[in-house]
Amino acid sequence: MTTSSENPFFSDTSQPQGPPDTFIPPPALESAADYDEDSSSFGGTDSSGDASSSGELESLRQGYLSRRILKLLPELLAEPAFRIGQRGDLRKRDVFLTGALPVWAGALPNVRFRYGGTGVSPNLYSAVVAPPASGKSALRHARKYGRPSSSTSSGGTSPESGSSPENRTALESGASPEGRASPQGSSTGQEGPEEEPPGRERPGVRAGRRQLFLAADSSAAALKRRLEEIPHGVIFETEFQALSRALGSSWGSFTDVLLKGLQNEAIRMSRSSKGAVTIPHPAPSIALAGTPAALGGFMSGSGSTPGTGNGLFSRFLFYRFDREFEWSPQFRSPQSESTQSEGPQSEGPQSEDLQSGERRGSLEESLRGAGQKFREARRQLGARETPLWVSVPGALQEAHTRAFRSLTKKWGEDGSVPRSMQASLTRAGLQAVKIAVVLRGVRLAESGIPPASTQSIELGAEDMEAGIRLSLTYLLHAIEVGARLQGDDGPQDTCLQGKALQEKAGSQAKLNERKRDLTERQREYLEALPEEPFSTAEAKDLASGFGASKRGVQRWLKSWRKAGLLRKPKRGMWAKRRPEREDSPRTEGLPGAESVISVIDGIPALVGGRAP
Repeated sequence: MTTSSENPFFSDTSQPQGPPDTFIPPPALESAADYDEDSSSFGGTDSSGDASSSGELESLRQGYLSRRILKLLPELLAEPAFRIGQRGDLRKRDVFLTGALPVWAGALPNVRFRYGGTGVSPNLYSAVVAPPASGKSALRHARKYGRPSSSTSSGGTSPESGSSPENRTALESGASPEGRASPQGSSTGQEGPEEEPPGRERPGVRAGRRQLFLAADSSAAALKRRLEEIPHGVIFETEFQALSRALGSSWGSFTDVLLKGLQNEAIRMSRSSKGAVTIPHPAPSIALAGTPAALGGFMSGSGSTPGTGNGLFSRFLFYRFDREFEWSPQFRSPQSESTQSEGPQSEGPQSEDLQSGERRGSLEESLRGAGQKFREARRQLGARETPLWVSVPGALQEAHTRAFRSLTKKWGEDGSVPRSMQASLTRAGLQAVKIAVVLRGVRLAESGIPPASTQSIELGAEDMEAGIRLSLTYLLHAIEVGARLQGDDGPQDTCLQGKALQEKAGSQAKLNERKRDLTERQREYLEALPEEPFSTAEAKDLASGFGASKRGVQRWLKSWRKAGLLRKPKRGMWAKRRPEREDSPRTEGLPGAESVISVIDGIPALVGGRAP
């Protein structure tokens, strides 16, 4: 197995400040031996069994977060997600989780890990892209983790509502709320070999007592001032326009701050009142949502060219979906939500995942309890004198390296993948570890943050597996977002669009060819099946009219699904495959997508995970 010194991704996993006083072990690996020494074998048959099922693969192609991912999530994320999904819309559940990851990253100041030889924070950027009135507003539930709490406010200040008038004046004048002068220039503290301060965000100002959320509609100077005060703040907006308006203005062009922020590169500025000022380790997180039409404006808000070649594009975890046009009940009572065990089921392919287990309480109660742990984690981590380092065990380094090495090789052999998407693949590797560290931090919040003397903890196997799976799933979404962005809002990418159009034009021909392999009786039966989704029982009821047995029809349905003539929108339901419909596999024909799916399909189960 590759050692840390040989691994180019993790060049130094030793602790920079001596042995830890307290060690928190991760769960043991269960299948580290699943990796063959030949990286090209990654993506084979020895997988977790999650994505390898045909239903799971179809779910993945349609963009849902997989069953396996949900099993690996810590309870503070899984419980609210379950509540949202239990209401019957799995897209909203996925939207919530996509926004919750960056918000939780904001609760982890003074948490660092090493990647590429540099100390990195687990801050994340995410963006949900969907048509109007499609359910992307579920993102707002993720904001509730950081809402105000009277138990954490002090002197009129709460984590979300901001400072009191006296404190705001002090902060704007360069003094801390406690009356201390704010530091000018870089701190003298060292973080291993980097010129970065390892201590608190600002001496004398506790992270748990300051505003968490940053305004997207800000001037560049105001945003930098806020980042100086709160390097781990979160930009949270449910409409792209709030940020694109600022980026497109002369006073708010802070694209450089966003570009540097994800990778924690120092931001330097000069002020007449304070002289040269440096934000040595900015770590903002971003959670956004908006329509496809507004995405182009956001990506080009700073005057740069929209599309996958934009530096901002590769820094985001994208989640995209089209509206599933059906009406959802809007008058559900809080009582019914707290006791609901059955009800309207989503048409998504994983609705059965949400019905296992006994859970009590409402979504609001779940988020209220999680929010208390969120604020306590932020308070304790913000009060640390030194960073809490998260080290990556060698077996998990190997898992990460083989996954992304395999995908890099597959994309290199696929001449149709646009070169501009390579940056998204490169950053997906970093995002996988960032997500994993965020999940580790959430688990710490569940069990209680370690004492201030703790210098290091290890990443858990379930965290790394979930991080890899999530980052690659979001990469699938980025491929589709990039294809549509190039086609609708930006310059034509001939290779990308030509491939997609060719596949779309040939999809009907492929279906016709598959139908020719059927007998005349089978073709007649297939045409007689309902145009809308139908149950297995309904399909069997038609059997006698075509001289077929119910058992024979069951075999037909299964074989036609494998042949691509039918699909399963959910358990017990079937639907005809129509290439012109929006609900056909979203990744079909997109360059690089099948390679990503094959790598996800081959990821071994690093740990058992918990029941959803």
